[in-house]
Amino acid sequence: MEPSSSIPYAPRNKWKASVRQQGDIIIKDYGSNPFIPKIYGRICIKWEAQALEKLKGLEGVPRLIDRPNPYMLRMSVVPGIPISKEKKGSLSEVYFQRLVRLFEAMHARGVAHGDAHQRNILIHEDLPYLVDFSTAYVKGRMPILDNYLFNCFVLLDLERLYKVEKKFFGRGRPPRMFFLYRIFKRT
Repeated sequence: MEPSSSIPYAPRNKWKASVRQQGDIIIKDYGSNPFIPKIYGRICIKWEAQALEKLKGLEGVPRLIDRPNPYMLRMSVVPGIPISKEKKGSLSEVYFQRLVRLFEAMHARGVAHGDAHQRNILIHEDLPYLVDFSTAYVKGRMPILDNYLFNCFVLLDLERLYKVEKKFFGRGRPPRMFFLYRIFKRT
């Protein structure tokens, strides 16, 4: 295996994974984190692997390669730059419609991203890509609350789509968010 060619994401704090690229593979690793963040990371790696497995073959998301250990995940590199680096008016309507369809396809497979901020939405040649599924909700995870939780995560995705539409196109209608979200956003 060749040495790391770049580090696309350096952890901002001890709760984040180390992410590095080796050739055409991205390695996400919580193995060197302190004990409690490492346990949290183990859960995130499991969730991300579940989400990527459900999304296997969907254009616009990384392909799960393997989980060498409970704290590490290896996935394919996806091209692009975060749309957070783009200026207002720089995204095409075609790109936005493709992004909407990507979210719809993901939701139809029973996965809601839940953390699709503009650093996790990429653009490459007018095609959308989503990364960082570590907090994604996969239907079936919590059977008793499954529909409610999945719908809450879908609303989080719709709210992020609204923010993209508002920022880049100056339009959009925000979804009516769930109760706890509205409470916390007011404070």
